[in-house]
Amino acid sequence: MTDMTLKVAILGAGQAGARHITGFLAVEHAQITAVADTDADLARREADRSGATPFQDWRTALDAASELDAVVVALPHHLHAEAACMAAERGLHVLMEKPMGSSLAEGRRIEEACRTAGVVLMICFVHRFRDEAIQAKAWIEAGHIGVPVNCMETIASPRGSHLGSWINSPDLSGGGVLLYTGVHAMDRLLWLVDAPLRDVHASTRTLTAGSRVEEAVTALLTFDNGAMATLNVTGPTYPAGGTSWRSEIYGTEGVIRIRARQSVEIAGNSLAQRIEVDDTSTRDGENYNFKRQAERFVQAVRDGEVSPIPGRTGLAVLEACQRIYDRGIHGPQFALR
Repeated sequence: MTDMTLKVAILGAGQAGARHITGFLAVEHAQITAVADTDADLARREADRSGATPFQDWRTALDAASELDAVVVALPHHLHAEAACMAAERGLHVLMEKPMGSSLAEGRRIEEACRTAGVVLMICFVHRFRDEAIQAKAWIEAGHIGVPVNCMETIASPRGSHLGSWINSPDLSGGGVLLYTGVHAMDRLLWLVDAPLRDVHASTRTLTAGSRVEEAVTALLTFDNGAMATLNVTGPTYPAGGTSWRSEIYGTEGVIRIRARQSVEIAGNSLAQRIEVDDTSTRDGENYNFKRQAERFVQAVRDGEVSPIPGRTGLAVLEACQRIYDRGIHGPQFALR
């Protein structure tokens, strides 16, 4: 372990970037020195609360910040590859927001650039750091549900003004609700089942008039170890009480049920337990998942460790999403408004 304080630039200060700032501000041995966003007022506001220098262009931020050690890439999807590769070429470690790129080819570019440069590349599958997910993974690894056989992932995340207009442009986003929200659910499945994806059958739909990207996805997945899963992702435009995320993992010896930000429970031959999650402590307190993610990233860089969530993980998720797009049945638009 070194005594270095990691100097970090936040590239993109929108919804995700702001949460990264909150996370890094709570971590020892990290200092935010630059915040970049095309919205000058937003960049200034987020820079003020982190003691950083604001920039309106992320490229200018990289050029001006000569003492940087790392970057957080939280830009629109079509800029992920350019920003990550430019940072890697300068020897900067990269904490990469999901998806890893707006296409599988872009993801591969990022992975190769970081590998060639010898820098840490960590993909932001931040929900792995939630209490309920950590506990579920521990129960599975301890063998309490036997071998996973059948899984269900359902996530609904309302669309609204907090999301940039670029999300509705395929050229800028690479896709719709699957790439913006569903990547988290896909990562959770691959992580908990712990086996490569074998086959995909899927359908996608749009829900609103004029939408250029999918707003609903249902997929049937099979894995190399024989496990099966259903994936349901929706981006409703009506009030839906916030994001709802449920996971169920049925194994040969038991079942685990996860309710994001609420609870995790297991019912099996060897263990039956329910754990409630205190949501108020997970948004910005000690258990805040963005804080935990930042801690692991800083630790990997300072201690020369392998990335906790490496590029190949991001590529596996991107490939799975690409297979849904390639092999899915793209159904009619349901013009709700």
